[in-house]
Amino acid sequence: MRLEYTCSSCKKQNKYVPIAATRGDLQMKVGDEVTVNCDNCGKNDKKHINRIDAVVDTKKMLIAFVISAIVTLVLFGFFGLVGTITFSIPFLMWVQESKSISNFNSYKIRRR
Repeated sequence: MRLEYTCSSCKKQNKYVPIAATRGDLQMKVGDEVTVNCDNCGKNDKKHINRIDAVVDTKKMLIAFVISAIVTLVLFGFFGLVGTITFSIPFLMWVQESKSISNFNSYKIRRR
């Protein structure tokens, strides 16, 4: 899971570094509003934490898929079809990541 926000001036997606499991945990860490700096245009802006969204970290998923494919090929050579079970690891990881993203994005903080 990766946290991102959209820059209000250039409309580009930017990565937000402090990661928390839920929006409530993020609020406890950083407060209701955070000051962010756009990587593309360099504009400093204040964002409410409801404007920060969780998205799938594709780099992590791709690495898990490649490692799983290699392990599956090695185990398939030693154990046959039993080794193909390891190919389901990226799928299970994707399901867990989707649940985490859904939990983060579904919870909103009340604005004052």
